[in-house]
Amino acid sequence: MHIDTVRFSHLLATDEFVGLHSFLSQAAFVVCHKSESVQTLLGVLWYLPANSPIIVVTNCRQQGFAELKRSLAEQLSHHRRIYLVHQKDPTLAHFFRACGVHQILGPDGSIVDGKGEGMYLGTLCALLLGDPQWVIFFDADNLVPSALLEYTLAMGRLFLSARATSPTFADSGSGHALHMVRMCWASKPDLSKRDLQEKVLGRCTSVVSPVFSTLMEDRFDLHDCPIVTSNAGEQGMMIETARALRFSSGFSVETFQLLDLIAKATGCRSRSVILQQYQAQSPHFHEKKGEEHIRKMIAESLGSFFHFEPLFSRRLRQHLQQVCQDLELELVYPTVYPALQDLPVLADKTLMHSYQLFQETERRASLLASEVEPCLSS
Repeated sequence: MHIDTVRFSHLLATDEFVGLHSFLSQAAFVVCHKSESVQTLLGVLWYLPANSPIIVVTNCRQQGFAELKRSLAEQLSHHRRIYLVHQKDPTLAHFFRACGVHQILGPDGSIVDGKGEGMYLGTLCALLLGDPQWVIFFDADNLVPSALLEYTLAMGRLFLSARATSPTFADSGSGHALHMVRMCWASKPDLSKRDLQEKVLGRCTSVVSPVFSTLMEDRFDLHDCPIVTSNAGEQGMMIETARALRFSSGFSVETFQLLDLIAKATGCRSRSVILQQYQAQSPHFHEKKGEEHIRKMIAESLGSFFHFEPLFSRRLRQHLQQVCQDLELELVYPTVYPALQDLPVLADKTLMHSYQLFQETERRASLLASEVEPCLSS
């Protein structure tokens, strides 16, 4: 397994524009939304590439869905490839029921609440589109979303560079490399304070990342590769990586998927596994959650480790026990969902067209063009 923590001397040079166009045209952006205001969500979407497919998976109240759809359509007219999917969508629930993934369904038959579930749906939609080569995940609660420009450009450089320089990224079936890029925020300032460069790890990351360090030292003898992105909400991966990794419920998903990536590095010698942690320059602003929310995130994140007990050393088990004792935590063991490569997922652009925000506008434009064309030819 190759772990690399990256800083750039510059973000973008002119000779990189050609490659950037290629990356953006083949990258799908997944934004998970729940209760964030329309204006906050619009701010995030405004900073995403207008010509890239953008999949918004929302778990807003059903009665607010039509209003959300109308607001996005009114203010994002230049984003022609936005897909809006509700987490309770019955068609997608039927797909999982037919595939035997009953653990993702609630008593009412709809998909259960949770961030991991939203990311799972977003990735499924990216696969249904058929053509994305990368999937990028951004949270919807970014209060100063201009930082997403840096994240997008950095991921483009890292993914394209890996493809150009590493022979393992050639199409070789089961030997195809797994590549994940995660953002490490420069700082998480408090909006009530003036210090925008305050170097503070996230409250969850500061607990979970040291456990990863113990794992990497004991399992891989890596003592100089600290994991600083155990709970990175902003991340990207090759489409093959997105297919291969399992997903998990709720807030455990970022920790769980990193563990699953590590497990694949130990269990399959025929493919290389690359984790890159990008040290961003932009401060990251989002709503500060309460202590009870953070404790729940930590409990779910640490619970993820127990799905990977074959990776445990005695020291790692003791580390986990000590953290739980110190924080008086009751672990939450997340639900695990199968990798999408193990489900019968085929590209279905017709289905995805039904979620496209501007499908009616485009249909009317097409009809208008067909009416005007004979006049032009005459």
